[in-house]
Amino acid sequence: MAAPDEGAPFLYAPPEAVLDRGTHAKMAGLLHDHRERLTVEQAGRAGDTGAGGGSDVLDVVYLVACYYFARYRHVPDAERDWNRHACTFLFGIVHAVRPETVPQPLRGYFAQEPPAVVPPYEIVHAVGSALRLGSVPVRDRDGVLQATALLLWAREEARGSVSAPHIAFNAGSALTELAEVVGDEGDPERTRAAGLHLMREAIAALPPEDPARQQMLLALMGTQAAAPPPRHPEGSVAAEWFQYMRDGDLDRLDTIVDRLRAAVDAPATGEPARTHRRIELGQALRMRFETEGELADLDGSVSQLTAALTGPLTDDERATAHSFLGLTHLDRYAASGDFADLEAATEAVRHPSVARAAASPAHAQRLTNLAAVLTARFDAWGDVTELDEAVRHLEYAVSATPPGQHDRPVMLIKLAVALWKRGLRTARDTDLDAAESLLRQVAGEPSDTGPNQQLARWELGKLLRTRGLSRNAVGDLVEAVTQYRTTALASTQDVRTRVACAALWGVTCMTLGDRDQARTAFGVALADLLPKLTGRSLGRASQEVRLREVSSLATAAAAVEIAAGRPREALIRLEQGRGVLLAQGLHLRGRHDDLRAASPELARRYERVCAELIAPQRDPGQRRAAAAEFDRLVAQIRALPGFGRFHRPPDWARLKTAAAHGPVAVINVSPLGCDALVLRRRLHRTVVEAVPLSGVTHEEIEQRADAFHTSVRTLAAPGVLGGERFAADQQMKGTLRWLGERIVAPVLARLGHDRPPGPGEVPPRLWWCPTGVLSLLPLHAALLEGEGEPGSVYTHDRVVSSYVPTLGSLLHARDTPAPGAGRTSLVAVAVDAGDTHPPLDTLDDELTATRLLPGPRAELRDADATPGSVLAALRTHTHAHLACHGVRDSADPSHSRLLLHGGDLALRELAAERLPHAEFAFLSACHSAAPGKELADEVISVASAFQLCGYRQVIGSLWTVDDRMAPVLAREVYRQLGTPGAPGAAHALHRAITTLRGHERYREPLFWASVVHSGP
Repeated sequence: MAAPDEGAPFLYAPPEAVLDRGTHAKMAGLLHDHRERLTVEQAGRAGDTGAGGGSDVLDVVYLVACYYFARYRHVPDAERDWNRHACTFLFGIVHAVRPETVPQPLRGYFAQEPPAVVPPYEIVHAVGSALRLGSVPVRDRDGVLQATALLLWAREEARGSVSAPHIAFNAGSALTELAEVVGDEGDPERTRAAGLHLMREAIAALPPEDPARQQMLLALMGTQAAAPPPRHPEGSVAAEWFQYMRDGDLDRLDTIVDRLRAAVDAPATGEPARTHRRIELGQALRMRFETEGELADLDGSVSQLTAALTGPLTDDERATAHSFLGLTHLDRYAASGDFADLEAATEAVRHPSVARAAASPAHAQRLTNLAAVLTARFDAWGDVTELDEAVRHLEYAVSATPPGQHDRPVMLIKLAVALWKRGLRTARDTDLDAAESLLRQVAGEPSDTGPNQQLARWELGKLLRTRGLSRNAVGDLVEAVTQYRTTALASTQDVRTRVACAALWGVTCMTLGDRDQARTAFGVALADLLPKLTGRSLGRASQEVRLREVSSLATAAAAVEIAAGRPREALIRLEQGRGVLLAQGLHLRGRHDDLRAASPELARRYERVCAELIAPQRDPGQRRAAAAEFDRLVAQIRALPGFGRFHRPPDWARLKTAAAHGPVAVINVSPLGCDALVLRRRLHRTVVEAVPLSGVTHEEIEQRADAFHTSVRTLAAPGVLGGERFAADQQMKGTLRWLGERIVAPVLARLGHDRPPGPGEVPPRLWWCPTGVLSLLPLHAALLEGEGEPGSVYTHDRVVSSYVPTLGSLLHARDTPAPGAGRTSLVAVAVDAGDTHPPLDTLDDELTATRLLPGPRAELRDADATPGSVLAALRTHTHAHLACHGVRDSADPSHSRLLLHGGDLALRELAAERLPHAEFAFLSACHSAAPGKELADEVISVASAFQLCGYRQVIGSLWTVDDRMAPVLAREVYRQLGTPGAPGAAHALHRAITTLRGHERYREPLFWASVVHSGP
């Protein structure tokens, strides 16, 4: 070894000699040959010059160290670090064995601070990295290949060390660069995939706080951006998937589902192919649910993914199945609100197989799914650390996903949403600004109309609206309107998103004072989009899930029309957006004598498809086919002369006929305003007048409805005495007094019904049509005068009240002829469910009371009153009296039911019946007329289900009925109905309640106010 300064190799060589590629390759190759012996022990074996001896190792180390020392002084700045590392690491060995041979100025530096001796893999890593940086820019194939070999060796040797992720990442980078220079004969796709795998594996192994992680993510993003997009064989399922994610064509998605289902079901499909197809089918079904809303698709997704997890799967495939299953449970949670579904989603996306497959190309997608669950958990419980984790995963996912990959825009949107939520929670403007930038990036230009662009505009609109309201920034609100309007009108977006955007478009315009544009927005939402959102191809439960998302749409639209001075249009908007399922069902059950006369063949086909749509337990495919046939037939019918409005929502010409037999008071309750719309005859014409309800707010009605029903439950509970009972009674009567002062009195004053009827006068009829949660309160029992003591005046003392879910349902009932004289018959059902329910001790008395109605009758008592036998009896009788327990499910009103022997008569079973000769039903069961708080504007109750399946007149209860009162009331109702020339069910109930109020025990509104009449 020569003197350290004068004879050191390469130190005084010209730059071109040092930077010569051949020289670099030779030095790196020399080091590669000695890579196993790059230690102080090997280099320091004195006197041993044989194989593996010390002096030749030291000479090689010294030579290569000098080379990198010289190279460090001549390379560009971008390459200097790795050349410096190579030089320092190698001279570290030299300094440990013969420090005097280290050239200046390193010798002086090392004297003050001796260099650390690093493992051989660190030296090889540094040399490989220096060679890679020198070879890639000039596309030196041999240099890149040699650098890759060095880095791969270092990666294997470094396993388990702190440096392992960094070395693996550089080895992966070298492989991706090698793929660019090896040519087609070198299998570049396989090489690139191996490199990306190592890069992802390295990032996954780093702790989130590692300062190199962000740089790695940026490098990975750049590497994937430069890679050619994957090629899918034309006509393959993969090609169909790729195209669907770009154009959102639902027919294409149906094709994908059909092809995958056929593959799963085909006997020729073996394993593991069948399991792979199950995973794909589960994902396709879930995605179709998100666009079309059919809950059966969600159930099918769970079934397919659960079955797949029992099949032969690699860790990577298992991770994908669990991740997709997590998304399916998340969609279930969004549909049901059941936190058990959210916990199931969390368990699935955090399954250990997901972490084990962190180097998979699909890991970014899985982290996106995990982030979606974490964001939902934040929305549920507000733990910002879960949102922090979601942001971290999404930042990785975006960086680790090629720009051209179909799901990268969705990742960007989810990242923006997570940042936006975090910015709102933490008042961090940088998060809000970053979210806005990401959403604008995805939204692109106004001419970009893909589904992802529209989704980004929806989220951008929400961000701008929230920021505009909090900062009083009009410009943000104006731009939010633009984003909402663009998405609402975009035919490429799914209808669920479009309806939501149309509603927000309208509400934001009202905030800005632009009523005309708000009217346009709500018109788009209700007239154009809502029918598509709740199409007949969906099952009833699926329709209900979708309607929950737009529960206040119609009342908001009506409030806008009222504010614009257009009460007629307000009524039309309410009919378009309330009682949607009821209207659909009534259309399927209506009489069509005029159609039968105009086109018997079309009428026959139409009746057949209506029967198919009503029939229960049809699978989604059959229902979709029947719905498509229904739409085709309706289009043909509308082409007939005089049938242009066939099955369209009623217009003013139709709606005004609802007042033919007396006024109707529609009470509109909305956060945008509360008013009564009084439809009545005046001066020989029909008018609708808006009556302002001063001081009434949506929020107060909700609070009073909750307090009222709490007090009713307290008063109805056994053993409640003293102060508690007095407080509950005062609460109940205070609400009735508030109803009288704020809502009922203004309506009666407008109608001139604010005075008592004269002696011998029959009180006038008044139909109430409350909206929202007001339907839970007894307008017919509002307190007008007094404090609830004997002699107090209630609505009942001024008018004969009836309730209607919608004006359309009232018109349908009037259009349905009552059974002719001598054709009425009654089935009386009495059953005590027992178990945990209070005993019904007066059933025999109630059955006796029903015998006051003349005509044929049948009785079903206790064991004879099974659900099947009761349904069979309803089909053959015009009148029905059911005395039993009723159960109301406020959160899911379609689960409300009557308790019979051996089972329940559920609302959904009733809704599947079609009883063309039904006339009157007396539902002597608790809560039978009470709608749910959820879907209040759909007015879903047991009573409305009886109306849907054919009963024109229904008596039911809003809350718990006193068992001893039931026979007293029934006796008086049937006595009235059995009297020759009786005026009808509404008057019969009104007179019966008048009698009941004279009874010492039942004069309090707790008893008589619970019973209501619905119908014409």
